[in-house]
Amino acid sequence: MGNMKCMKIFALAFVVAVSVLECACVSGAPKSGSVNTEITRDVAEGTWALTDIENALFNVNLLNDGVAISNWCKGPDGAKGEHGTWKVEEGVLILDWTDGWLDVIQLGHIGFEKYSYAPRTNRQGPPTSFGQAVKVLNYSTQWAGVWKTRSADAKWKDQEFYICLQSNGVAMKSIDAINTGCWQKQQGGIAIYFSDGWFMLIARDGDSVEARSWAPGADRAGVPTGITPMAQVLE
Repeated sequence: MGNMKCMKIFALAFVVAVSVLECACVSGAPKSGSVNTEITRDVAEGTWALTDIENALFNVNLLNDGVAISNWCKGPDGAKGEHGTWKVEEGVLILDWTDGWLDVIQLGHIGFEKYSYAPRTNRQGPPTSFGQAVKVLNYSTQWAGVWKTRSADAKWKDQEFYICLQSNGVAMKSIDAINTGCWQKQQGGIAIYFSDGWFMLIARDGDSVEARSWAPGADRAGVPTGITPMAQVLE
């Protein structure tokens, strides 16, 4: 049942990513002041859905202190995501990442448009990639991002690890050889189905978030293999 849900979510993720790219029909570098409505700090703050140079969806959380946290997990840090800073200048949102990439988001004729510049490229020239940026406003804003917890697997001896949760239902963890999965809304929280058979139920109680984990083959109606706290990465 969990694998079928994963297949459906991965298929939906592919359709969403393709549709985002198809909507991006602009080219060239963005020009500040060329839009009718400017982005403000209030508009910028929160969770965004973007696509990378391979048209894969990922999220960016923009915090009110100018910190940007991305759950893009193809870099050397994997599920730890990417870190950077953000600011708004003349109605344009600028994301400056520690790996050297720069994202520029502005409001254009088709909605929010995102232009990305690779490290050491001319920021006044054509972007390395471009596409549509979407502000995430549904329940997934509570979960999309990078999370830190501890392993319930005895072989990892309570080791700390990271989980990336993307707004399209994709999940990835920083441990285990098979580290991909999917997540979905559950009463009181979310459920994560990992491809290696691990299953997690995540619940929030006020400011506290707790993960109950079941090893592959364990009875999910029985006692969990482990119970650990979870914390969202916000800096």
